[in-house]
Amino acid sequence: CTRLVPGPRSERSSIVHAPGSRAAFGGALGYMLLGRISFSICSTGPALGREMEAKIPPPRVYLEIRNSTQNGHLVLGNFTKDHSELQITLGLSSMCLQSPAQRLTINLPAGVSVAPSSCRNLQYIAGDGLHMRLQVVTERPKDLAPTVVRTLKAQACYVFQCQSCGKSLLETQMFRRVLPLPNGDWNDLVDHWCCHPNPFARQFQPKLDDCFLGDTFLLVNAASVNRAAVCEERESGPETRQSAGDTEAQVKMPKDNITVVCARCRKMLGDKTSADTIKFYITELLVQPLTNDALERQINKRYFFVERVFAGRLMELSSTQSTFRFCIQGHDGNTYALLWLLNSDTLLVRSHKDPCSDFTAVVNDTVKNESSIQHCEAVNAVKILYHPCLKGRNKIAQEKWEKNIGVHCMTFPANTCLELLFILASSTASLPPSLQSMNTFKVAFLKLD
Repeated sequence: CTRLVPGPRSERSSIVHAPGSRAAFGGALGYMLLGRISFSICSTGPALGREMEAKIPPPRVYLEIRNSTQNGHLVLGNFTKDHSELQITLGLSSMCLQSPAQRLTINLPAGVSVAPSSCRNLQYIAGDGLHMRLQVVTERPKDLAPTVVRTLKAQACYVFQCQSCGKSLLETQMFRRVLPLPNGDWNDLVDHWCCHPNPFARQFQPKLDDCFLGDTFLLVNAASVNRAAVCEERESGPETRQSAGDTEAQVKMPKDNITVVCARCRKMLGDKTSADTIKFYITELLVQPLTNDALERQINKRYFFVERVFAGRLMELSSTQSTFRFCIQGHDGNTYALLWLLNSDTLLVRSHKDPCSDFTAVVNDTVKNESSIQHCEAVNAVKILYHPCLKGRNKIAQEKWEKNIGVHCMTFPANTCLELLFILASSTASLPPSLQSMNTFKVAFLKLD
């Protein structure tokens, strides 16, 4: 059974009392402006309380908040069958979990509060824990840093490095012109614009000290590149051509691509599109402004960097082009994933240390007096629905999306596409089981900061 009762007038609270063979408990958290909340615990009994304390693991807290509506979806889990009774008191800025042996308080940071009386849709789901929805009151979230496609400016000094090893790649640190390229699908629409042969058949080629910005890449003149920092490798890849006599049929024929790799770590950086033009993918470059201050050449962890770049570009493209479906393709011509951007104003709060860990995994660590402070981290994220397309999976959906003019195609190195699939799968596994899928899609979050 469960019951919700009001607390004192000064801080109205909700109390959930849920006895059972497995702990079912609830409460509420708020939007983490400071990125952390703290756990503090104290024993309520003598020797018996200390003995039971060693058996109680810290709870897993999952809180998904929409910044636009300030609604929160809270899931509390990771309680073993040893728990027969747990009482939760929800206040404006804290949540108290009370068992016969312990008292656990979760304090919200300054500037964050919840409305206990808004708690609704309270239910226990086996394998997850207790779910509830509630209203939060927060300050305006901070602005997020844009991707390099948005920040790169003319007449400004930058350092271009290999993201994997930090090798400096460009001789030129300041471009005279930085120009955006047309949308990646613009060439498909030329037939609708012109009644004569395509006047834009010639590729865009940057001159010396020029940089052209695409959706997922930078085009620079080959003379701007540090030739000692990169190597060229030839590889065969598929080229799609229309077969003679059949306007619909397409066949794949071998095509030689010249890829550009880092001379130090052999990581693929881009392609050589012509004798004078090199394409660098934004997922392989670390671009930092060269200022008078000490330059930080810190190489971010690869998966974190790739995740932020993908999330940032999805949010930017959806904002500027009003497109929310994306087809992720590799430079080898294969489709790796279909992404549907569900929302880009999510704040994700978690209590477990490893954000890629399985939500249902039982944490064996216990909350002890000598380590009574634990932290929850909150990150801004975009919510993604996705279909993996490796080894023929979701072939029908893939074919429909590739023919749909409303789907935006994004091309990256094939290995980077595989890294994205790993990031998405890890994110899905870290969610409560009941939230890991939506209709036929899998659900994942990509962090923005």
